[in-house]
Amino acid sequence: MNRSYEDWVRQMEQEFERNEELMRRVIHSFTSPQRFWEPQVDIYETREALKVKVELSGVRPEGITVELAGDGRSLAIRGVREEERAEAADRVMFHQMEIYLGPFERVLPLPSGAEIDRDAVEAGYRDGFLIITLPKRRRAGPQTTQIQVR
Repeated sequence: MNRSYEDWVRQMEQEFERNEELMRRVIHSFTSPQRFWEPQVDIYETREALKVKVELSGVRPEGITVELAGDGRSLAIRGVREEERAEAADRVMFHQMEIYLGPFERVLPLPSGAEIDRDAVEAGYRDGFLIITLPKRRRAGPQTTQIQVR
């Protein structure tokens, strides 16, 4: 097969995929203005805590809300990523759109059996990442209980 033909076909496939993704995002944004986008999340465990790392570049920390459910089984993260007005005013045409703007929400089920020390939960925001530390509740080791015989 001719090498330039293969390159042309590959380029057309890439262009189609890029346009398909762009159309999916545009349709998604117009179907429901109240619809949320969901940030990417890592949940991992250390010996001392359960950690949740959320990618939120471009989101101001004061616009982020984090809530631990009453039963301790889920964590809700909400907020909004807004666009700078000056940047939007200068824009003439989009060639590619991949950065979601507007409100976001992510409700994460926490691993079953995780006993969280609710009074020691912390959240910090740095370099575009929200890190939530959910310390494990310390369990007392096996204890011997003396029972008085009457």
